[in-house]
Amino acid sequence: MQLIDPLTLASTRDLAWLSRHIAEGMLLGMQHSQRRGAGIEFQQYRSYEPGDAIRHIDWKLFARSDRYFVREAEQESQMHVCIVLDTSASMAQPSFTHPTLSKLQYAKCWLATLCWLLHNQGDRFSLLALNDRGNRHVPEGQGEGHHRRVALALDALQAAGQWPDREQLAPVWVHFEQPCQVVLVSDFFERHESGELRQFAARLSAAGRPCLPLQILVEAEQTFPFDGELKIRDPEAPGITELGARQQRAAYLSAFTAAQKTLAADFAARACPLTTTTVETPIEHSLRAFIRAHQRVG
Repeated sequence: MQLIDPLTLASTRDLAWLSRHIAEGMLLGMQHSQRRGAGIEFQQYRSYEPGDAIRHIDWKLFARSDRYFVREAEQESQMHVCIVLDTSASMAQPSFTHPTLSKLQYAKCWLATLCWLLHNQGDRFSLLALNDRGNRHVPEGQGEGHHRRVALALDALQAAGQWPDREQLAPVWVHFEQPCQVVLVSDFFERHESGELRQFAARLSAAGRPCLPLQILVEAEQTFPFDGELKIRDPEAPGITELGARQQRAAYLSAFTAAQKTLAADFAARACPLTTTTVETPIEHSLRAFIRAHQRVG
């Protein structure tokens, strides 16, 4: 399959079609056992017992071991994956090499593709998009029609404002009362040192709803390839800062690396490894990296 590159993402208007195209290409190259749970749910085996459905027997494992085993993940009730998307203003940051493609546009396609994978394995999924200007919630559901509803909701989202504070987040906790797996997508850039977004993830984890985090950046944020005089505008705060790129490069890269290590360590301490990608990375590559990371944890 020809991987979907950033230029294609930037020029394609039908999000539902594009996500299906990417996901179905991935499915062709993945074994059935790898697809169950899309790498999010750990799959284990146990010995066959009277009363187990024959369709749950792993016949390939039987051929290797001459014993009957059933896949416990397929015995469990359908998983609910709650997708939480940061739609604060920093997510509007475009790529410097593909200016028509922003972090939020990339996130929309990435999530729509993940939802198609979940649909294909029969899991339920919901969407919760958050910033301090308001929330967008699509309740859990399943099937192709539900996938299109989520894709349409994603397509309509705009980046604005900041991540909500604790008081603004209070009404959303009702969406996590029932067991679910949370996929948290953001650039994890926060204006306040209190780290409201990371506190949100910590509270979910403490409630038994651990997050699987995906960080979306633009490549230039990792490499700082600039030269000459720069004018820096924080999308979540007023004012413009002027600085010399060459003089600031070393300090920026040092601070960025330190912040990334702190963020990764924060999630690793809760056994939820951070996956970082850039909008210049083909969707299939970043999805596979995300799936592999959480398969290893399982």
